[in-house]
Amino acid sequence: MWNSERQRGKTCDGAIAMTPCLKWGLACFALASLASCSSGEPENPDPVAGTVLRVIGAGENPGTLEPCLASRLAQLQAGEKFAAIRYRHWASHFVSTTFAEIPDGMEIRKGMRLEIVPGQCGKNELALIVREIPN
Repeated sequence: MWNSERQRGKTCDGAIAMTPCLKWGLACFALASLASCSSGEPENPDPVAGTVLRVIGAGENPGTLEPCLASRLAQLQAGEKFAAIRYRHWASHFVSTTFAEIPDGMEIRKGMRLEIVPGQCGKNELALIVREIPN
């Protein structure tokens, strides 16, 4: 009787045995989970809403700049301005900060709501400001 129960996928104590198919499925699930966690930030090509945390200009200390801004130090010194923008990822609870170059002629202030296409500073990508979101 014990062998017939084991062949049906049960052990003598009623627990489900680890069949090769179940092991394969669990391994695939684990790999898929790890692949989704391989990046610190979820990729998001669609515009999202964000809030300006601060405006970054020529007076910033170069030693305190994020890598994606430090690589653009010449632009900062030439008078270009950048914004630190906090946003919530499109389908999750993750909240991140991204950095964007402020387009010419656009007035940006702390607390302003913007629609952006996020960039990944760790990959030296800046966000793209799409438009201001009216209050």
